[in-house]
Amino acid sequence: MSVDSFLKLKEIDSLSKMRIKYLTQIKEQDDRLSKLYEKRQASQDLTSSLKHDLVQREMELVEVEKNIKRAATQKQNLLDIGGDEKKVLAFQVEVDEWELKGFDIFEAIEKHQSDLTDSQTFSQGIEKTIKEIEAEATSIKEAASKEIANLDLRIDLLNQELPEDFLNILKRTYAKNLAQGPFTRIEQGSCYFCRARISRTEESEIDMQKGLKVCNQCSRIFLPYGS
Repeated sequence: MSVDSFLKLKEIDSLSKMRIKYLTQIKEQDDRLSKLYEKRQASQDLTSSLKHDLVQREMELVEVEKNIKRAATQKQNLLDIGGDEKKVLAFQVEVDEWELKGFDIFEAIEKHQSDLTDSQTFSQGIEKTIKEIEAEATSIKEAASKEIANLDLRIDLLNQELPEDFLNILKRTYAKNLAQGPFTRIEQGSCYFCRARISRTEESEIDMQKGLKVCNQCSRIFLPYGS
């Protein structure tokens, strides 16, 4: 009876590890999509920022053009009435300065327009990629979820077949989330994992009598040889 129960424990552990594998597959797909969503959001934020900056530059250019027109008109008015040449020259200098500033803004606008086109193209590409990956990820996740459901059913049936003491100890051990699983063996008088010493009496109870015992140090369940 004990040997059969230990075999069931091992089978539950094996199924649980398979379950973790499928859960990992689901998480990998979620992470994969999450990274794409982050890229999409970053691209959308960049596009929004570029549009905002482009509007600002265009408004600045409109203002520069107004100032050029104003200075040029004032210069022409002075010329028409035979005004002071120094004042005429000053207005010409102002026109030249505004035109240089306008040229810089125009170059900035061209750069923003180019960057905006690139950003929008990237957004379209990432959107297409997301749709493709979503379809693939959904398929993988659905298949993994079905496997998990089957494993859960098998684990539940095995749990129902375990004696109460085996089931209770198994639950307590799993609750500790021990690395490399809940089971250990005796190797040269010690726990295989934590190397805690095991008395000969305990070793006999575990290996010969197939007794259910856990390691006092690492809390893993001892599997007797032959099970």
